[in-house]
Amino acid sequence: MQINSLTLPLIWILRQVGKRVKIRGWERILRVLFHPNRQKKIKFQISFFGSTYIGYSNNFVDWNVLFYGSYESYELDLLATLASRIDEAIFIDVGANVGQHALYMSFHVKEVHAFEPNPSLWPQINEKILANDTRNILLHGYGLGQFEGKLPLYLGDESGESSLISGANRNHSVNDELVQIISGDQSFKKIGIHKFDLIKLDIEGYEKYAIEGMIDHLNQCRPIMMVELTQIGREQFGCLAEFIKTFPNKYKFYSCEWVSGIIIRKVLLPVDDQSYFHFAGNVFCVPFEKENIFINAVRAL
Repeated sequence: MQINSLTLPLIWILRQVGKRVKIRGWERILRVLFHPNRQKKIKFQISFFGSTYIGYSNNFVDWNVLFYGSYESYELDLLATLASRIDEAIFIDVGANVGQHALYMSFHVKEVHAFEPNPSLWPQINEKILANDTRNILLHGYGLGQFEGKLPLYLGDESGESSLISGANRNHSVNDELVQIISGDQSFKKIGIHKFDLIKLDIEGYEKYAIEGMIDHLNQCRPIMMVELTQIGREQFGCLAEFIKTFPNKYKFYSCEWVSGIIIRKVLLPVDDQSYFHFAGNVFCVPFEKENIFINAVRAL
C-alpha cells in the first residue's frame, strides 16, 4: 500500500496509536501495510514536538517519524532529560543521517554539531534546519574517524545502513565519490569545540575508529555517549574487554533493550559478556562521575 492522499486518513489513525503505545506486533502490521522499501519517494511535512519535520516516505527514519511520531523515542527522551540536567549542554551527532536526532536535540541544548559524510543526506538535514529557522545546528559535511583522508562509502538499502566498512550491509554498491573523513580531535580543534556533554555515535560499524580519533577530547570532556553496537561494529571492537579499552578510563556501560510483552518497552541493563555478544542496539557509555546524573535521568522517564 502506498502513502498518498487517499491513505493519509488511515495513516493518521495508525500514527495516533503508534505515538501513544508500543503494542507487540504493531510494527509488523505497519510494515506489511506500508513497508518503507516499497514506498515511492513522497515528501511530507508534519508536526514534530512543536516544530516542522520534513521527511520522505521511503526513508526508514522518516517513516518511523510519520507512523510513531519519532525514531528511537526512548533514547531521544533520555538524551533530552540528560541535557536538562547540564548547563548549556552541547550535543555531538556523529552519523546525523537525515537529521532527526539533531533537530530534536536542538530544542534541548545550546548547540548541536551534526557530522554526516553522505552528501545525498545534506539537503534533507538542511531542509529541517531551514523549515524551523534553527540557528543552533551546525552541519559538518564529513565523517569522523582515526585520521584525515577520503574513504569509499558503501551504500545500504536505505540511508541509515550506509557505512565506511565494507560488508557492513547487504547492498555492496559504492558511492560515486570518496567521502571526507577527519579525526574528531582535529575537527573539534578546528571548529573550536572545547567542551561537549552528550554524543550520539551511529555510523554502521565505524564507531571504534571514530572513538579512537577523538580520544583526547573524550578524556578532556568526559561526555555521556550513546553508541550503536551492531554485529559489524562488534567485529571491529573485538571482545567486551577490548570494547571497554577503546573508551577513556572509568566508564560504565548500559544496553538499551526491548522488554517483550503485550506492551513492549525499553529498559537499560548493565552490559556484561553475555549481553555484549548477543545485543544489537544502543549502548549508553557513562563516566563514573556522571552516573548519578544518568541514573536520575533514567528514573525521571
